[in-house]
Amino acid sequence: MLSKTELTEVRLELLCSDDTEQLLEFELENKAWFDTFIPPREQIFYSRQGVLEHIQQFLLDYKCNQLLPLLIKNESRAIIGRLNFTNVDLNKGTAHVGYRIGHQYTSRGVAKLALKKAIAELSKKGIKRLFAYVEVSNIASQKVLFFNGFKKVRIIEEFAQLHGEEIDCIEFTCLINKRQR
Repeated sequence: MLSKTELTEVRLELLCSDDTEQLLEFELENKAWFDTFIPPREQIFYSRQGVLEHIQQFLLDYKCNQLLPLLIKNESRAIIGRLNFTNVDLNKGTAHVGYRIGHQYTSRGVAKLALKKAIAELSKKGIKRLFAYVEVSNIASQKVLFFNGFKKVRIIEEFAQLHGEEIDCIEFTCLINKRQR
């Protein structure tokens, strides 16, 4: 097993169809881990065709400037996480961020570094404000957001369902050009 030392570098790459096999492997390897924190994907997703269709849909949304789907890779170019900016509105300069990190790469600074790098790139594209929603007990994700200049806005009760239970989430926001280092 890998040690939990912090990574000093991560790579962000736009999702592409060449990633189909590796992404399927990553999602299958981490399915149980992800399912404990976020609503599970449909079973049809967990096939080569399902992942390819997922990628194609995400790339269509990317071409329409509605989504920025990124893969987080290590120095060996292996997928270690995902970082998606959804609800992109270039007119308002806003987007929502979500991420998932493979289980063996948690507590190593991956999300923190990836989000920092992505925010720098988004500011060049005119995005001025980001939003994120985190389940109230997910302290690790809250730390990632705080590190990257996000502030708590409010608690939204019954924001989503997870395993048949309503969950409360914290809404966060970040003004990109006013982030503190």
